[in-house]
Amino acid sequence: MKTTHIDYFFELFEKGSIPKLFKKIHDPQSDKSFVNPDYDDTLVKDTNTIFSVFFIPDYLKPVLESNAFTIKKVDQFFKGYAILLDGFDSADAYIKKRFRSNAKGIRRRIKRLETCFDISYKTYFGAIEKDEYDFYMDCLEKMLIRRFEQRNDTSQSLLRWEHYKKMYFSLINDKKASLFVVYDHNNPIVVSLNHHFKERLFSAISSYDIDYGKFSLGSVEIYKKLDWCISNDHKSYEMGMGDLTYKREWCNHIYNFEHQIIYPKSFIATIKGTIEYLKVRVKEFVFKVAYVRYKKYKAKRKKNTVIAAISYKIFPVEEINKEEIKEHTIDYNSKEYLFLRKVVFDFLYTSIENVADVRVVKVQGDPKSYIIVGKSKMQKVVLE
Repeated sequence: MKTTHIDYFFELFEKGSIPKLFKKIHDPQSDKSFVNPDYDDTLVKDTNTIFSVFFIPDYLKPVLESNAFTIKKVDQFFKGYAILLDGFDSADAYIKKRFRSNAKGIRRRIKRLETCFDISYKTYFGAIEKDEYDFYMDCLEKMLIRRFEQRNDTSQSLLRWEHYKKMYFSLINDKKASLFVVYDHNNPIVVSLNHHFKERLFSAISSYDIDYGKFSLGSVEIYKKLDWCISNDHKSYEMGMGDLTYKREWCNHIYNFEHQIIYPKSFIATIKGTIEYLKVRVKEFVFKVAYVRYKKYKAKRKKNTVIAAISYKIFPVEEINKEEIKEHTIDYNSKEYLFLRKVVFDFLYTSIENVADVRVVKVQGDPKSYIIVGKSKMQKVVLE
């Protein structure tokens, strides 16, 4: 007797299909069901297979229409995080309900970003040219590399990058995935890949330009994607597993994934099915113990590791000679001065200046000093 393992979440969101074992899936929140066009009734007649189905979200329950099987269920250690959108007509309506008085802070971040830069948004869902796709995937890869170097961590997405790069192009054109981009002028500063299944979005891989870190681009991304979901009749925004602070803050539905062990009602199958059930229970216990230790190890490792970053001090500036601005302005976007880019963007955030009105002047006789000149404010930056 064989055991077949099925990653239910992966099948739904990354493959865009319901496992053939199940005739339909059911959404308890809306009390709606979706018939499985790939249903294979020979599987429910198979008395020689045990099915071990894991990562089942509680709002997309599989329905097995057969009395010939026993189903044992185990709540998995890892939780899932989702935003259920029924009853909300805009992202603004959702954050008002979810964040209450703090909703103003989210709107303020978006407004500040749009005040300081020439910001626009675009979602590719159903049509993207290959050269555009390659460009955005290269941007996302570079963002992930920089972001995880900053965090002193390993990106699981980068470990399988070539696989993802081959996979998403056709998925986007088939409306099984989408690519969301935030631009500063024509420059992508956020790139996000998402899967779609039955009007439900799963945010799979995202990153941003860390030079814009002050502007809370993660919140901007979620807000704008929520608006897109609601405008396009999507029922939920799924963030998957992984206990992260931003997920707990944003999600109105936090749940345990479920693992189902499905086996025929025979003596041998019952013994083997029970063994599989016990193995799953033990595995979940080990996950719990190991994960707690892993989190402590990662926290200690990060605490003891110094991440290389530019260090500087800021001083007020009352005035500056216009001729000095004209003669000694530098291009902080050039390769030579790229290290100043984040410093300038931090200035934009605190001073609420527009990037078009800002100049960076190199202080003569002091190679470590620069003056950032805005329309109404200035500051001196001294590198340490």
